[in-house]
Amino acid sequence: MGRVREAVVTGARAVRRIPLPSTLTHQALREARSPQPPSHVQRSHAVENEMIGRTRTVWLDRHHADRGLIVFLHGGAYVSGPFASDWAWLSRQADARGCAGLMVDYRNAPDHQHPVALDDSEAVLTALVADGRLGDQPWVLAGQHAGGGLAFSVARRLRGTDVPAPAALIAMSPWLDLELSNAGITETDQADPVHERRLLRDAARRYAGRTSLDDPDLSPINASLEGLPPVHLSVGTRDLFLSDVRVAKLQLEENGVDLDYREISGRLGLQLLVRKGEDIERVHREQADLIERVFERA
Repeated sequence: MGRVREAVVTGARAVRRIPLPSTLTHQALREARSPQPPSHVQRSHAVENEMIGRTRTVWLDRHHADRGLIVFLHGGAYVSGPFASDWAWLSRQADARGCAGLMVDYRNAPDHQHPVALDDSEAVLTALVADGRLGDQPWVLAGQHAGGGLAFSVARRLRGTDVPAPAALIAMSPWLDLELSNAGITETDQADPVHERRLLRDAARRYAGRTSLDDPDLSPINASLEGLPPVHLSVGTRDLFLSDVRVAKLQLEENGVDLDYREISGRLGLQLLVRKGEDIERVHREQADLIERVFERA
């Protein structure tokens, strides 16, 4: 863990150290983690914790699973999460549809390295199929930041398995390239108030372990994005991942994937707290429309 940088304020009698809000360390990420839903989510849903294999999961309104299921993979750079913003999104969309939500709290680095997050996510889905809780009813796979990139990898890996494909894939500012190699990434250097590139490079090394960062299971930007279900892809114009997401958009279009794409002003990724405003409201409405459409079609 890194140490939080500090500003030194001098006075006549003392030297006072104030943590700089412009820094975000792995320790701060861990402290921001919300392993249980915030109180407002708990008041709105029936919340149940369940260990599925080695993976902790949290259900919102499991009794509504016959109306559809949204499986959510949280952000946190593979070293932390879920955050309040993850819970808020899952709560909102499950409530809008009247369906069930499932937060997959996959294990994090540095204690657990690749492919643990991928294995945990697939194992949860496989177990739900095995006990009959995931089968004929439609389900949607969603994630943001690291969870968004993971969702692409999970959707690819499910092909050819006994797990039915998700009816849709929703990815918000997904981390698609753990190498952070896109030259266009410098476009957002000036919008990096938390030294995000340094944090992400360290997190990528911690999670990847001995796996090369360009491995398609780690960096789905290097994989074929064909054969995916309908996708809603969104990113902020001041997000570090903007260039990579634009590349993914082109790849999805070239492969004929049914794609809804939205760029919004400001930041969408790495939001520890819930963002508000008309731009994000429009993204949420579009996502809800896609969920409604694929659930009605099934």
